[in-house]
Amino acid sequence: MKRSLLLVLVLAISISIVLSFSFAGCKTAAVEEAPAEEVSEEVGGTLSILCFQGYAEEDWVKPFEEKYNCKVEITYAGTVEEHFTKTKAAPDQYNIISNDSGRVQMYYDAGLIQAIDVSKLENYSKVGEYFRKHPYAEMEEGKKFHVPITWGDQDFIVNTAAVGDELEAYLTDVGDGKQTLSYEVMKAPEFEGLVTMFDEATNVTNMSAIAAGCTPPFTLDEDGYTAMIEELTAWAESCRTFTAGFDSEKSILTGEDAYVSITGNNGPQALALVEEGVGDKFTHFLPTEGTISWIDGWVITKPTEGASLDLALKYIDYMIGDEGQAKLAELVGFGIVNAGGSGGYTDVLKERLWWYSGSIDDLPVPLYVMVTEEDPERRVDTWNEIKAGLGF
Repeated sequence: MKRSLLLVLVLAISISIVLSFSFAGCKTAAVEEAPAEEVSEEVGGTLSILCFQGYAEEDWVKPFEEKYNCKVEITYAGTVEEHFTKTKAAPDQYNIISNDSGRVQMYYDAGLIQAIDVSKLENYSKVGEYFRKHPYAEMEEGKKFHVPITWGDQDFIVNTAAVGDELEAYLTDVGDGKQTLSYEVMKAPEFEGLVTMFDEATNVTNMSAIAAGCTPPFTLDEDGYTAMIEELTAWAESCRTFTAGFDSEKSILTGEDAYVSITGNNGPQALALVEEGVGDKFTHFLPTEGTISWIDGWVITKPTEGASLDLALKYIDYMIGDEGQAKLAELVGFGIVNAGGSGGYTDVLKERLWWYSGSIDDLPVPLYVMVTEEDPERRVDTWNEIKAGLGF
């Protein structure tokens, strides 16, 4: 979904990181350092990864290969749907797959993944309690089928330089000079034609359900579904257009075609807007009524065994450790699951997306971790019908 269109940004950030390594001795040492754990007696073999861009970067893949005398094969996929299609077609071609909390059940139901022995992950205890105890990954009692590495929410990016005064009526103070923004702005008459949101059924149906007071938003009854449709239709009627990913949203924001955007690319957009020299015009807000959260992480395919399984566990363990988490914080910019890696966040992200550098437990708005909805296909059809009715 949102992470899928970060390729250009990730490559740019990766280049800047490489250049910084050339001039900063301390950083060079950090890159060359292999994951801090004992070398297995059983080395060699191949680890095949299917993932989003940013989750298998040379910064840590190359040292991993050298440490364990192995080969890491990487295949990138752009969406959660593409990940699933590739895995289902050839589960024996991949060992670990990156996917989000809302799709673990689907992989399990298809018989594609195996339970992960978290007792073999030395860094698992460093993962925040919120993530370790959330039931989304426990398909069978006492067994985990997904290990988280990052999380993200859906929130607002607003051109406050243009509409800051008009926005005041929809803001709520949450302390320390921070504010949240109500979904009411999406259908406020004074913002008609000035708002936009990303064109993805799962997210917009869930967020509009929250705005309609239907929580949790993933298991709607018929009354809740009707309320969601009414809310989402009002939003769509107020939108000037819909964003079709990272580049589309950036163009709309910088071109001032819309001033308020419900975004799925908060971290990358924050970095990109600053790089464009317009970052100070924009402010990021959490939705006052609450928001949805995806948790990205790893699943292990059922055919994986032997040396590949050993390597899969070691790779996952590295990515939830302090060093791996710091690299993800710096490169990808979403929330991390181990606070020991928070030093990786840039000043830009700490200032604009302040909630990522803290604990998820301290988020000042309700948070609903994505799980499979009551009828995903119906949700897609509903969103398409709303758009068609408005001529989109």
